[in-house]
Order: sequence, then structure tokens, then C-alpha cells
Amino acid sequence: MPNQRSAVVVGGGIGGLAAAAALAGAGTRVTVVERAEHIGDVGSGLVLYPNGVAAADAISPRLGGRVRAAGHVVQPGEVRLLMDKTGRVLAEEPIGDQSERLGAPQIPILRTDLQAALVDEAVTSGADLRLGTAVSGYASGADEVAVHLRDGTTLRADVLVAADGINSTIRRRMLDDGPPQYRGYTSVRGRTSRSGLPQQSFVANGRGVQLFVAPVGGDTLYWTCKITARPGVWPERSPQRAQLALAGLLGGWHESLVRLVRMAEDITVADIHDRDPVDRWVDGRAVLLGDAAHPMVPAMGQGANMALEDAVVLAGHLGAEPDTRAALAAYERERTDRTAKVVLASRRQGSLDQGASRTQEAERNAFIRTAGRKDAAADEVHGWRPAEPAPADLAG
Repeated sequence: MPNQRSAVVVGGGIGGLAAAAALAGAGTRVTVVERAEHIGDVGSGLVLYPNGVAAADAISPRLGGRVRAAGHVVQPGEVRLLMDKTGRVLAEEPIGDQSERLGAPQIPILRTDLQAALVDEAVTSGADLRLGTAVSGYASGADEVAVHLRDGTTLRADVLVAADGINSTIRRRMLDDGPPQYRGYTSVRGRTSRSGLPQQSFVANGRGVQLFVAPVGGDTLYWTCKITARPGVWPERSPQRAQLALAGLLGGWHESLVRLVRMAEDITVADIHDRDPVDRWVDGRAVLLGDAAHPMVPAMGQGANMALEDAVVLAGHLGAEPDTRAALAAYERERTDRTAKVVLASRRQGSLDQGASRTQEAERNAFIRTAGRKDAAADEVHGWRPAEPAPADLAG
């Protein structure tokens, strides 16, 4: 019997937990190290698009079922209303037809519910989760990788999966490519219960401001508002002050949208950054995944979905290829081109969404009316499915 492969996954966010669940489920001995003392309520939500749902199903049918139970599964016939700031409908995006057309639905879900499902899946599959553990660096050798912890100890494994986010310690050590780039807008996010609004997805656009809203089950709506601004202006406010400032900024918008913001809880504020795509994600036995590899702006909502895809593809190559270095190289080849396209498409979409002039507003509204949807490249991105496993070699 061959020795069981081992992996250290750095980062306990969506990408790291997905990688842990996928690898452990495929038989790898996994240790997850996360610098936070606990994985708790991280607020707001996200949308798992058909590609992300397909990835969750590929990690485990149990995970796919839990995601469906925790979130709002978009049903046939559902539409996303695309509106201006007054509430005037510009188009109805037929998001409910994706399940039949692409084989999986959209599922808006609270981020904390998705993380809880991934934690349970990873631990149930045998992963060891170590919280309050920070990484200082690594050294990749011929036969193993040494992961150096800040407490002075070292973990050794066959693979190091760096899923430690946009400011990844491992990426800095691997690529030394500088800080991420601010993209001209910030994000204020929250969730609101008992708002009186229908449990329906919608997007409202103003000049330099876009409000995205989706139901996440029960009577709760999650929302994110992107605001064109100088860097640091919004994050320097407390969540409560940012909430009040946003409600004031939306003066003149439909009053139900202002009320949605005023009634919200779990406010989170962050400036939006990304990085230019790179084609190197591997250094010996260390490999990047998720935001550590391809941070992207949230204009197309694909950050979590791409991380789930990464996890499935990485586990697939490691499961099919006994040579660890060859498996990591195959993962890199498969993922860098697709994620680069999504990073750049998201950046272009963000520029369209955040246009703050009268001309840019007119161009955005004209696109929505003509295309009947929010994002230009949506179908191409949402249609991803995991590769079928190669047939077993029965000859020998």
C-alpha cells in the first residue's frame, strides 16, 4: 500500500476549508491552520452560482445538500429585478432558468452558514483544524514541505496549500509581487430581517453606487453596497457610522431601500482590491488557492465560487497523479487561464457597475435593458463543471 499523502492547508476561510474537505474526502491526511482563535459569524452573504454549487456537490453530496438546506435555492421562474435608484425596473434577469439550462441552481447563502457547512464537512472527512495558529513561512524540499509556525514549531507534509487570502503570507514568500491594488470603490455589507421587502433578488444602480440584494432563507435579505470612493474613507468609520453614512448617501433612493440599510445588522466595511493575474501558483510542494492565487473584485460574485472550483480541481489532480509535483503543475495549468479571465472580467464589470457620471450611468442602464442581465460574462463563467474522472487503467 502506498503511504497516505499529507497536506497542510493554511487558512480557515472558504477556500481553505473547501480544500481541506475535498482533500480529506479523497483520502489525504489534512491539517488546517488558521490564525484566528475561532471561526465565527463573518456576516453578510454571498451567492453560490451554478459553477460553485457544482463544485460543492463534487466535494461531497452531503455538502451540496447542506448548502441547499441552508440557503435560498433559486426556483424555476425566479427573476432578479434590475432597477435604477428610484425602483424603476430596467430588466428582469431570468436567474431561475439556470438550474435546467446549466444543471445547478443559484443559491444565495449567509457566509457563516457556508463556512459552518465546510467546517463540518472537513472535520467529518478527517481533517484536523488548528485555530489560533499563525504561519511565518515555509521551505519546500525534494520530498516534503516544512511549514514554519510563529510559535517556533514546524509542520511537515507532502503538500502546502496556501489559502490565506489576498494578503497571503505564503504568496509573499513565493512571488514577492507587492500589495494588492485598490480598484476605486469600497463595499458596505449587511443583512436585514423583517424588512417588509419581498424575498427576491434585485440590484439597484445609482451613480457610483450599486446595491445588490438577495434572500438567504427565512425572512432575511443579505445585501452589499459598492460605493465609488477614495481608499480608506469608508473603512476608517465604525460599522455603525458607516451604516448611517450609507443611509444618508442613499437619500433620494426608493425609501424601502433606505429602510433596508437602516434596519440592517452585522455591518462589514472593506475597500475593494484585486491583483493582476499570474501564471505561477506553485513553488515545489507549495501551491496557492482561492484569494491567495487570484483575488478578484466582487462585481460578478465569483470569489467563493472560484475557490470551491480550485479545491475540486486540486483534489482531483492529487487523487489521479501519484507524483505530487506533477499533480500541482497540472492544477496550475488548468486553473490559471480560467481564473485570469474571471479576474479581468470582474474588473471590467466593476468599472461598468461603478460608473459615476451621467454618461456612464446611461451606458450601464442601456446594457442592462439590452442584455436583460447584470453581468456581461455570466453564462460563460457559470457553466463550469468538474472534469469527469479518468477511467481506471485495467491493463495492469
